[in-house]
Amino acid sequence: MRQEPGGEQRPTGSGLPDFSGSSSDGLPRVDPDHGPTTLGAPSERALRRSRTTVLAVISGSVVLLAVIALILSQTVFRSALDDPDPTAFPTGERSAGGRSEYVPDPQEPEIAPPPPIFTQAPTTDCTVPEHLPAAPPSAPGKVRGGNLEYTSPQTWGAGWPTGALPYLTEIGADARNVEGNWYSVVNLGRVTFGEEEGGYPGRENAAVAIFQCYATTSGVIEFFGETPEVTDYRSEALTVDGEDAWIVQATYHFEDPERLQTSSASIVTSIVVETPNGPSALAGDVAADRPEHVQDLESIIASLDVIG
Repeated sequence: MRQEPGGEQRPTGSGLPDFSGSSSDGLPRVDPDHGPTTLGAPSERALRRSRTTVLAVISGSVVLLAVIALILSQTVFRSALDDPDPTAFPTGERSAGGRSEYVPDPQEPEIAPPPPIFTQAPTTDCTVPEHLPAAPPSAPGKVRGGNLEYTSPQTWGAGWPTGALPYLTEIGADARNVEGNWYSVVNLGRVTFGEEEGGYPGRENAAVAIFQCYATTSGVIEFFGETPEVTDYRSEALTVDGEDAWIVQATYHFEDPERLQTSSASIVTSIVVETPNGPSALAGDVAADRPEHVQDLESIIASLDVIG
């Protein structure tokens, strides 16, 4: 205890400020010779602690950003990359120039040159066998040649003279006028290859020979020209009325498109059918740019029957 003037006692170490040395205005005295306190330079220990704190904050930020990036890559970004719109189409291969490079398909009939079998120069002798008359058709409106028969379309029926054709005899035919003296014609006949040529070569080779010879006969090459453009070609197996057959077909475009006013191309078709009584064939050409004539050809082929 300490006794203050006036007899009051205060506990020593009470923690209250002692203003006994105060000035007359009640403020503590300040030594006029004692200026403001100046802080000294931080210690090396303090500097190390500050650097450690800063590095810890930076490292924590980098780790946090890495975690956020990982989460986004497995959710938002992955969803956008791995789950494309199901209606989208994949892009093609890119060339070095950055543009999609188009490589034509050599098998595409519209752009590739036709195979050798569609040459204008036949690969056979185009021998014309002895002419023999065809058997009568099974009913009115039918056309018979060899062991084949087809139903003549209603718009046909004009008849056609059964002249000689390479490798065909017993010929029957019908036609539809295109314009002037140009007709769509479909012939049927018995296939005949002489022994001097090795005999019947099989349905594929026979169909190729008949096709080549028909496309270069004097009656059609006069309109097609010596080197017409050939498109839409095919050479493949099929069946006719349950029998093995082979079709060779192509569209021939006239070298002179002004030769006719209403047509400038023809579909040439050869079909060899191995019937029980020997091979018979269809050979003909129809106006390719007259839809009704093309439909007539399709109807004729669909109606083919094996007879006898």
